[in-house]
Amino acid sequence: MAVDIIVAIGLAAVALFFIAQLSRVMRNRAFHATLRKSIESGQPLTPELVEKLDRTPEPRAADQRIGFVLVALGLALVAAAAINGSDDLRDLVALAMFPLFVGAALLLRLRLANTRQVEP
Repeated sequence: MAVDIIVAIGLAAVALFFIAQLSRVMRNRAFHATLRKSIESGQPLTPELVEKLDRTPEPRAADQRIGFVLVALGLALVAAAAINGSDDLRDLVALAMFPLFVGAALLLRLRLANTRQVEP
């Protein structure tokens, strides 16, 4: 496998991590700005209200989203290897198996949790 492909995959992973962290920081900043405006306007803030405001999305929805993204990433790697048609086809398909299996495992876990009606 060529070094430029490995570097591109590494840079994509770093970019995704950076975007996720930046999104978290922006969400926290907006949350704190909301709290600050509420305090400045004299609204009472109870712990229950703050907890309700700081509610994160359901883990099931996040797992489903991550699972679909990982499966799509794995399929994109397989498609790129097939389109490229180079000698590295086997290596790229082997590399694509990791996100495919992890994404499939997340989606399977959600499916099993939904059929059993239990928390994942």
